[in-house]
Amino acid sequence: MIRVNKKVCFISGAGHSGSTLLGLILGSHSDSFYAGEARKTMLLQNKNSPESKRVCKICGPTCPIWQDFTVESHDLYEQLSIKTGKSLIIDSTKNSDWLNTQIETLRQTSAQSWLIFLQRDGRAVINSRLRKYPTQEAKRLINDWLEQIELTEQLFANFDGPKIKIHYEELATEPTCITQKLCNFLEIPYQSTMLNYYHHAHHPLGGNSGTQFLVVKSQHDRLKQPYLQLAAQHEAYYQNHPPEIRLDLRWKQELSPTVRTLFEEMGGAINEAFKF
Repeated sequence: MIRVNKKVCFISGAGHSGSTLLGLILGSHSDSFYAGEARKTMLLQNKNSPESKRVCKICGPTCPIWQDFTVESHDLYEQLSIKTGKSLIIDSTKNSDWLNTQIETLRQTSAQSWLIFLQRDGRAVINSRLRKYPTQEAKRLINDWLEQIELTEQLFANFDGPKIKIHYEELATEPTCITQKLCNFLEIPYQSTMLNYYHHAHHPLGGNSGTQFLVVKSQHDRLKQPYLQLAAQHEAYYQNHPPEIRLDLRWKQELSPTVRTLFEEMGGAINEAFKF
């Protein structure tokens, strides 16, 4: 039987580094499907899990991809390719155990695994996490970032397939150049419409609600009753945000001097490779 799934591209790195944006861009290619955080397929039929964790972030329970999707085998990506008709699946799960398991599973097939390590200035990541989780201690969030970076560096070093490191800041300031670079990397033809990701239909599990809201806002005529709802503290920013790709440097105004100093003490040396 001829395999439908030819390639799987994993977007690794720390959460809040722009993987939802990158996934939506790559998922706007005519032959690719952005699954979001595919690890959440483990929750699809788990009624004890919050609904928001186990349905499409944009469509909700009536999603044409996920509403009746049942994982039938370990070969998740072949099942997704058959369902969507796309030969390239994009998975932005960050969990290293999941990634290692999926990469090893794909070794037993004819599909090729590709790995992107998406990097972002750690100060921006911590600021984004503090904005989302204001009650959490900055020290804990910095430790979590350091641990995730270490695990991703190990994954990247051990991965023997095609791999590349990309900075979120480069993607946001030079989207055409970086998207072309990634298309060359993935050996797919560049399509300029990929940059207009907000005009394409998407069905992600998990991911950044703010970035996904730009899709919902741009497609209000088609998405009459979108599932996605923003928290009140984020709504004003994204309501006024254009859908076009823009660099987010809010951390420069929002991150307190105390947290900046703590971050430099704990992670300054590691962050040198991520600075922008």
